[in-house]
Amino acid sequence: MGVLDDTTVVDFTQLMAGGWTTQKLGDMGADVIKIERPGGDVQRQMGYQGKFIDGEGIGFLAMNRNKRSVAVDLKTDEGHEVARRLVEEADVMVQNYRPGVMERLGFDYETVAELNPGIVYVSVSAYGSDGPYAERPGQDLLYQAATGLASYTGRAGEPPTPAGTVVVDEHTATLAALRTMEALYHRLKTGEGQKVEMSLFDAAIDMQVNEITFTVNTDSHLDRGEKTHGHPYLSAPYGIFEAADGYVAIGYSPLPQVADALGLDELHEYDDADQPTLFEERDHVHDVIEAHTSEVPCEELVDTLVEADVQAATVEPPEAVPDHPQAQHNGMIVDVDHPRGGSFETTGIPGRLSETDGEIRRRPPALAEHTDEVLAELGYSDEEIGDLRERGAVE
Repeated sequence: MGVLDDTTVVDFTQLMAGGWTTQKLGDMGADVIKIERPGGDVQRQMGYQGKFIDGEGIGFLAMNRNKRSVAVDLKTDEGHEVARRLVEEADVMVQNYRPGVMERLGFDYETVAELNPGIVYVSVSAYGSDGPYAERPGQDLLYQAATGLASYTGRAGEPPTPAGTVVVDEHTATLAALRTMEALYHRLKTGEGQKVEMSLFDAAIDMQVNEITFTVNTDSHLDRGEKTHGHPYLSAPYGIFEAADGYVAIGYSPLPQVADALGLDELHEYDDADQPTLFEERDHVHDVIEAHTSEVPCEELVDTLVEADVQAATVEPPEAVPDHPQAQHNGMIVDVDHPRGGSFETTGIPGRLSETDGEIRRRPPALAEHTDEVLAELGYSDEEIGDLRERGAVE
């Protein structure tokens, strides 16, 4: 039994920030009805490096489990009526179109709230529904650039560096799901629905709470080091170090402890150094450590450091995650059925709830797979559904 198993979510979203928001709600038990345009969500046809999984877009498969698909042409009167009836019965509606699109389609918050006063209406946008940037389109990289993240990632002397994954979309989806749960809890206590707004721009700022608080209060900059440091305001040994057969990450551990573990007596000259000195000397400290680690295999190096209670891990590619013993123990890589047959591997549901844990109940849907099923639940007869399909209102 999922915590949201009596909750219906009408999902008008596409791409990552929206699609992952509703998948998280589906993982918690919600019945997520995905409204797709004729031809389907753009991610169904979007290849990563031009690659697909059995003809289906990887992004779509990754972010659309635990959903039912209904293909509707919202620009037709009949299709609009189908969507209207779904919204009227829903607990949550989620959309991530640019400001103004849902108003033109007749599914803005004010209109929807008149149909269904108790609905939780979730709007995910680039910069917010109003303001000087509201009409601008956005993508993850732009938020990393505009909020400072790219400016302090990477090494000194190199161009600003984006994160290796779309971190803003990911954080936005998690925040949007959290805000949705807050609104549902409020409704449980009061019976009141409300509008929930989440922007990727706000999420990009939120995820840098430490860095922004530091810079605006200290008149300091986040100056990148010349080495592979783990963060621009932390001193060595926090960073990535070359090993004989790869790279190892060393966490924020006391420098004397690292010196003893690796037998680097010259680093003890910093035993009494204050934090500003350690920060100024971070590139030199990194060089001393790496001169040693570059001669030691990763596994031996990590074992030595962990035995000395120093935080350390080998740098692995993402394809190694399924073999990680903790990932296996936590069930974080799972097999899910593919809509065209067979199965594919993807990430599991993070975290655990002792009584209402998440569950993968449905594979990602084929386009329009559930149109007949959902319309029948709305009261449409087989004849009416056939007529809608002939008119092109649904697929």
